[in-house]
Amino acid sequence: MATRTQHAKRNIITSIINKMVSMFAVFIMRTVIIRYLGALYLGLDSLFASLLQILSLAELGVGAAMVFSMYKPIAEGDTPAVCALLNLYRTFYRWIAVIMAAGGLLMLPFLHFIVKTELPPGANLYLLYLINLSTPVLSYLLFAYRDSLFTANQQYSINNNIYTYFKIGSSAVQAAAVIIFRNYYFYCLILPLSELAKNYVIYVLSNKMYPQYQCSGTVPKEALDGIKKRIAGMFLTKVSSTFRNSLDSIVLSSFLGLSVLAMYNNYYYILNAITGLLMLTTTSITASVGNSMVLEAKEKNYADFNKLQMLFMWLNAWATTCLVSSYQPFIKLWVGEGMMFDDTIMMIFCVYFLTLGFNRVCYIYRQTAGLWWQDKFRPIAEAITNFVLNIVLVKYIGVTGVMFSTIFCIVFIDCVWGGRTLYKYYFTDKHLSEYLLKLALYSALTLAACAGCYFICTRIGLDGIPALIVNLIVATVVSNIVFAVGCSFLPEFRPAIRFALNAAVRSGK
Repeated sequence: MATRTQHAKRNIITSIINKMVSMFAVFIMRTVIIRYLGALYLGLDSLFASLLQILSLAELGVGAAMVFSMYKPIAEGDTPAVCALLNLYRTFYRWIAVIMAAGGLLMLPFLHFIVKTELPPGANLYLLYLINLSTPVLSYLLFAYRDSLFTANQQYSINNNIYTYFKIGSSAVQAAAVIIFRNYYFYCLILPLSELAKNYVIYVLSNKMYPQYQCSGTVPKEALDGIKKRIAGMFLTKVSSTFRNSLDSIVLSSFLGLSVLAMYNNYYYILNAITGLLMLTTTSITASVGNSMVLEAKEKNYADFNKLQMLFMWLNAWATTCLVSSYQPFIKLWVGEGMMFDDTIMMIFCVYFLTLGFNRVCYIYRQTAGLWWQDKFRPIAEAITNFVLNIVLVKYIGVTGVMFSTIFCIVFIDCVWGGRTLYKYYFTDKHLSEYLLKLALYSALTLAACAGCYFICTRIGLDGIPALIVNLIVATVVSNIVFAVGCSFLPEFRPAIRFALNAAVRSGK
């Protein structure tokens, strides 16, 4: 039988593979749609994805809450309790399917307001939307709830493998349908068919591995109340991240059109892919942080917090500098000059990327300290503020206004308010101002590295693949020198370097 460490390694490896496959599949599909169907279809595809993200809030964080509730009864061998939880989970998901279907149908009369420009030739907006809507509805209605058994039994690698195989298969068939038939309807129909097949595989495999767990029994009221409270907290956490890009996309489509949305989401795709990779580094330390917060003194945890914050912002600075140097050459190589924004908007995307990393370590410490309830109003405030600013600013400064509104919310609501929660309820004897001043320092160093790198790369003046290679090398050298020199006086500098070197040695064994 595999040990906990073996399970963890397998889960991490398959998570990385799944993430890489998903990123590459999205890249391939966006490329195929642009080349064979055009920018309007790509914008329509991005819009449907954003609308479904909004509707996915109906999930409320049920999945994570239910998996958390299964850990203890599985560890204790309490099969009836697991069966009762599974039964409750199925009921929740069926209601979610109904709510998503109803919410999706209620959106139908408003679709033509969201699409600013005329549709691609031959596209039926309502039919295509309903086909896309059927995919998540079918998933929740059928057997998606049973993948919780793999996760709760430390077999999340099975989920990863299933999702990876189906992502590869469905993307290959979709690409073939677009290239051979030039038909967006075929492309869309593959999604619900793939979801049906994936759900069936999950059902068969979970029954084979865990035949003792079937939907039966009732969860006691006390346990049910705890589950509902966890769901509420997780839902609030999901609000801001889900609304952030989804609302941006919907506003862009409504005011500026599908072509601009397609361009925006090409840049956002790259930004989001790199963000996802960076998040894997912080996700891998979450369990260790949680263990330390239980066993160690707050002073030790505060030192670790500063150390991890510096390391992550260093990594974030390197990635931001790489974006500044290589964003435009990559976009030009990928989709051509016709789908490029000017350098000013590109720079704003880089600032957007930088700010996304501000709160990542702080978020992990808030979650492991159990402060999601104390932080409950922040995501709602961020979503509302972002929406209002989007509507106001897009009218005056277009794409730049949408991005400025999001950056403002990330910095002043997500970062400052989120940091205040951590310092008010956990690091109670420390000062928030110290945290914010260090963030300001890290930001200044990053911007200095970006400015230096941009100056050097524009003077070199290469194009195509040579530009990407040389610019990335310049970005790596410049960002690491600037950050190392700029942070060398901080007390956490040497401990952070030792920690990073030790982690590198351990991972290499």
